[in-house]
Amino acid sequence: MKRALAVLLLISAGVSAWIWLRPAPGPRGPSITERSAQEPVQAAPRLSRRLIASEDLPPAGSRSLFDHLVAQNEGLPYPFEKLVAMLQKQDPEGRMPVTLMIPQGRSLLKAQADFHHPRVLVAADFQAPGSPASLGLAPRGQLFLGFVENANEIEVLSYNEAAGRFEFQLVQDYSATGARRIVYARRAVCTTCHQGGTPIFPQRPWAETNGQPEIAARIVAARGPAPYLGMPAAQPLGAPERFDELTDTGAFVAVTQQLWIDACGAEAAGAACRRLMLKLALRYLSDPGSFDADGAEAAQLRQLQAAAWPPEGIAVPESDLRNRDPLAEQRGLRNRIRGWFTPAPKPGEGARNNDDLVAFDRLPKLPATLDPVTPRPPKRLLTAHDIDGVYGLAALFSDGDRTRLEQAGGIDAATLERTVERLEPALFAPGPISRVKILQGLLAALGAKDILAYCCLNTAEMSPPQASGGPPLELSAHSPLQPFGEYCFSCHRGNPAKRLDFMGGRNEQEVLEQVKATAKIRDALDWDRYRGTDKQNTLMPPADSPQRAALEAALKQDPKLLERMRDTVPGLFDF
Repeated sequence: MKRALAVLLLISAGVSAWIWLRPAPGPRGPSITERSAQEPVQAAPRLSRRLIASEDLPPAGSRSLFDHLVAQNEGLPYPFEKLVAMLQKQDPEGRMPVTLMIPQGRSLLKAQADFHHPRVLVAADFQAPGSPASLGLAPRGQLFLGFVENANEIEVLSYNEAAGRFEFQLVQDYSATGARRIVYARRAVCTTCHQGGTPIFPQRPWAETNGQPEIAARIVAARGPAPYLGMPAAQPLGAPERFDELTDTGAFVAVTQQLWIDACGAEAAGAACRRLMLKLALRYLSDPGSFDADGAEAAQLRQLQAAAWPPEGIAVPESDLRNRDPLAEQRGLRNRIRGWFTPAPKPGEGARNNDDLVAFDRLPKLPATLDPVTPRPPKRLLTAHDIDGVYGLAALFSDGDRTRLEQAGGIDAATLERTVERLEPALFAPGPISRVKILQGLLAALGAKDILAYCCLNTAEMSPPQASGGPPLELSAHSPLQPFGEYCFSCHRGNPAKRLDFMGGRNEQEVLEQVKATAKIRDALDWDRYRGTDKQNTLMPPADSPQRAALEAALKQDPKLLERMRDTVPGLFDF
């Protein structure tokens, strides 16, 4: 009898413990593998879906802002501190971009980040006024980076001015000796979290970030007080708040493109609708305080929109993720004991890159309400009565744009509206709106003698974009390209600048022919002749690069290595 009672007590204790320790109720997040493979829901035909590309690679003649900046820099800076410095240099005031650290986050590479190597986020936050000959760069809310050092991969989200969409890119093998390839990611994978094709970020109080003192203290405890990748371990709460604002700004840029296209439609009245929308946007830009959202012109815009507005409405995607506190999930006896049964992933587990979805899906799932893969309802559903397109268009223009328009002929509403009437009809045809092209048209109509240049639109001198998932270049065992692969490919294979992409062939033979046809390689590798001369800076690899250090070390073991590399390129008198 006593034994039976003891057994019953043990069973009861076991059941109680299981109830106490079992995972919290509620559904878990979905599989990213399944979500990315799902066919898109066949929504009502939408003009913007036909006119804004959905393929992985950017449309012909367009590229991401990130590609343009790297091409103008003549290559991708390394290490990461130099890449951040490149962005800082673009800011007229020389300010650092907004930076944050997330040791325990929700990205695809979350298992590769920890307190010793947190995921680093960077966002551009400036608008350049430009020069007398060119329009200013305005990347505020249009350029974001996420770097996980343990994965050697940077995730890049940047705007494509010509295509009217954000581009998803990866910098793969981003390490001292890596190939450092810039590729366009699979949009179907990225948009499982970045729903609507826009930037995303958690809501306040941003408990995952080093804006929270306890997260910052854990990073310092793991790494010491020195900056990580040139960035402080602790940030004021204003840093994640600003990052959140920038992602919201970027998210509405994508919505503005839909409003420009879908709110007015493709019919004959569509051009008049878009022309009026631009007039009102410039009126709002010139004097926001006196703008009358209920005036006669605004009412006319609503009537034009009503004729073309999609019956299902125009959604503003939810770019805010629910706040998650990873440290709170580890506090308390119950959570600690539960952790013994569901341990956190060990360092190195999980996806090692953005294509490794199966490994990511093997990680413990987050609750569905916290998982960015879970489909989110829209933040708002706009109707034809809303004139948010006016405000979105006005937000595309920078303070420098406003000043330039004022200097060109007056920022007053009447002058600008008369100017809009003189703009070419092509600017109001159905298609993405370009801030740069509208500005160029307005300035020309105001009497500017020359069309002002812009840094980041022309792709004529850029190499072809590369898609992720392509096979690596296979070199034969004794290929003369082996040392080029080790010391040169990181800068000259896949470089967005066409003139520097002279090792970008599709196979070994193509690359070899490109190398043989690039005579300047011989001089760049002629260290003995040019060291100590005024041409010393032209020697390759660059003096401060990891590849130069590696090549110098290899030369101690193989003094003829440089000579063999030079001999691969025919000289002027080789026959």
